[in-house]
Amino acid sequence: MSCPHVGGAAALLKAIHPTWSSAAIRSALMTSADPFQFGGGHFRPSKAADPGLVYDASYQDYLLFLCASGVEDLDKSFKCPKKSHSPRDLNYPSLAIPSLNSTTTVSRRLTNVGVPKSVYFASAKPPLGFSVEISPPILSFKHVGSKRTFTITVKSQSDMMGNIPRDQYVFGSYSWNDGIHNVRSPIAVKLT
Repeated sequence: MSCPHVGGAAALLKAIHPTWSSAAIRSALMTSADPFQFGGGHFRPSKAADPGLVYDASYQDYLLFLCASGVEDLDKSFKCPKKSHSPRDLNYPSLAIPSLNSTTTVSRRLTNVGVPKSVYFASAKPPLGFSVEISPPILSFKHVGSKRTFTITVKSQSDMMGNIPRDQYVFGSYSWNDGIHNVRSPIAVKLT
């Protein structure tokens, strides 16, 4: 039953915010959810209607993701760049790292859909055995529609290596908070 419930919530959000892309709607549903054991969590449509920030992605962002994943010529009018991005840099509201050796850094871009002149502060609950650093740790938005880019660096902690199973994911999260909105993103990491 989760698919019809989420589909209905997405339709409701599209009615409330007709200019939002499907990526913005997905982001609002995921980042406003209650933490749960799996995935983004238990979604809350009333919170998703006013998420504060969204991770938006365009058609071109998905084409760049496919190029980085080795899929080319899907759209004949689009040429993959000679130097591709990492597939991990798709502007997605969660972060999954299926094989971490020691450190990885990814970038994300947030769009303000809340109030003008807002300031968000980063916090993290790192997965067991890892550190998470967000840079910059404070994002200021001057108006609705403002976009800000940040990086997330996930690093394994050598003193915790014995406690981390190498064949299983460990989970954490990071959040952006302005005192009203809490924009939470899950993190899943597996050591190689």
